[in-house]
Amino acid sequence: MPEKLYIHVDLGEGKTMLAGQLIVDDRLGRFKYAKAYINHPQAFALDPINLPLTADIHVKQRTRDTPAMFGVLIDAGPDEWGRRCLTKTRQPPPVTQVEFLLAASGEGVGALHFTANLGDPVRPPPERPFANLIHLQHIAGDIEAGKEVDRALEPYFFHGSGLGGARPKSLIEHDGREWIAKFNRPSDLVDMCRVELASMRMAREAGIEAPDVALTETDRGPVLLVERFDQGPDEQHHLVSVASLINKFDITEIDESTMSYPGITQLGKRIGHLTSDLGEVVFRRMLFNIAIGNTDDHLRNHAFMKRSTASDYSLSPAYDIVPQISLQGSHAIAIGPFGSSPTVDNIQAALKRMGVADDLGHEIADAVLEVTAPWRDYMTDAGIGASDLAVLERCFALRDVVERWHNRGARSTGV
Repeated sequence: MPEKLYIHVDLGEGKTMLAGQLIVDDRLGRFKYAKAYINHPQAFALDPINLPLTADIHVKQRTRDTPAMFGVLIDAGPDEWGRRCLTKTRQPPPVTQVEFLLAASGEGVGALHFTANLGDPVRPPPERPFANLIHLQHIAGDIEAGKEVDRALEPYFFHGSGLGGARPKSLIEHDGREWIAKFNRPSDLVDMCRVELASMRMAREAGIEAPDVALTETDRGPVLLVERFDQGPDEQHHLVSVASLINKFDITEIDESTMSYPGITQLGKRIGHLTSDLGEVVFRRMLFNIAIGNTDDHLRNHAFMKRSTASDYSLSPAYDIVPQISLQGSHAIAIGPFGSSPTVDNIQAALKRMGVADDLGHEIADAVLEVTAPWRDYMTDAGIGASDLAVLERCFALRDVVERWHNRGARSTGV
């Protein structure tokens, strides 16, 4: 039997409007915008490439590798951790994509909400005061350990964050702001909460737009707080991942023209208008990820955002910036035309493809290298001990590639 899903979008100032309907069967997903939404002055395309704002029926084929579901909807749904929470706490547990979206409605990133019926009200997320943090951390530990949890505690869980990955997390309200609280895992080789804290601080110092971060301690260890950049007072900003925009879900080989840092730049210029500095912004993020060994830079870790007060899409703030201890070497997407390996030639070719002037590229490298040179100090200030620093050494080894590229450029210009 076909499944139906009604998609609502937050337009800011507390206004939520029906945007369209999705019908999914065993072969196809069919999405159609609501006529009233198309005619609304604040309407925008939920996906400017795959779901343009027209009266047409937009069709998504079901294949062995991809669901009959548009990626932008998956982005607003639960990630791997959220699915684990829902499977543990819902009876019966959700199974299909539509069921997971309904179960996590209002808790994912961005401005989308989902209902099963046209007349159903949009469900507001439950309050999660900071006082619940320790309790949430205990529950997350039980789920991580595979233990049974009390289903009566289901309102405490954070089921959304479709762009966030598999790490245990929850939502917290603190100091009048919304935060994602991230917890360590017993299997972590290093204190990942402290490592991400230091990494995000370095990113901001290097000129990268990234959310505010803080660390708090509980009886079960540190908790990293990452401010939600998609939320504000009486407004929610819409997000769509690069993976969804280019329809890449099952990645078996990299298409350099789209699945690369230059590809992100070209994509942004295709869907946005205020993109004069986009190449510079993406190049800075690329160099920083190389320098700290953040090789988990896959397409769902890059997104474009339509702010509630803006008329256009722009690159979202950076998120999930952290060294990857077990994934050193090649990146998840291509650096440039020579593949996913960070080499001097690949960095130079990427610079050209992004349309960034040589002198500006080297100014960016100066900033990245200056901030990451004392990386041990940042980690130590965050509470990382000597044994963890030794493990992290290899992640920062490819900082030397950025330095060699920078030095070669300086020699060629006689600086």
